[in-house]
Amino acid sequence: MTTENERVTAGHHAELAASDIETADPERLSLVPVLLDETGETDAEPRFVLVRWPNWPPPAMLSMVPPGAHDTLADAAASLLDGRLRLTVAGEPRIAARRIPVRMPAPRMGLNGTGWLRAVLVPVSGTPEPDSLLDGFVLLTRSEALATLSTEVERMLLQDAADLL
Repeated sequence: MTTENERVTAGHHAELAASDIETADPERLSLVPVLLDETGETDAEPRFVLVRWPNWPPPAMLSMVPPGAHDTLADAAASLLDGRLRLTVAGEPRIAARRIPVRMPAPRMGLNGTGWLRAVLVPVSGTPEPDSLLDGFVLLTRSEALATLSTEVERMLLQDAADLL
């Protein structure tokens, strides 16, 4: 029997009681879009879409807070990827089981502590068109992305997402 306080990861969302929200460790989801070809399949060597920020030259991933109780992961990812890159989600996002500990501020508290990052593989279609806050994008294979990403945490997240293919 599922209780209100139980986290449901298979459904890509978490159900928390109001009292748990203040004490829960912060978590962010790192989106790893993978570009599908015209047939709706990934290429033999999938291409991952990474963004470039004006103040951070290395390629990076977009991240978001987990969706709220009345949102789905697919809807939240679709909204972010459409707004930032004009990409269309073309399949069900898949979330990695591993959570990677990182330093991050706690919501509503402002104190830095341990938070968690989790990779989300998102199949997408379209031609990326970055919004005005982004400096651009790059399409990279797994090996190119792993060689280009600037931090070990980003490489771990990309590897986790790529393993979901």
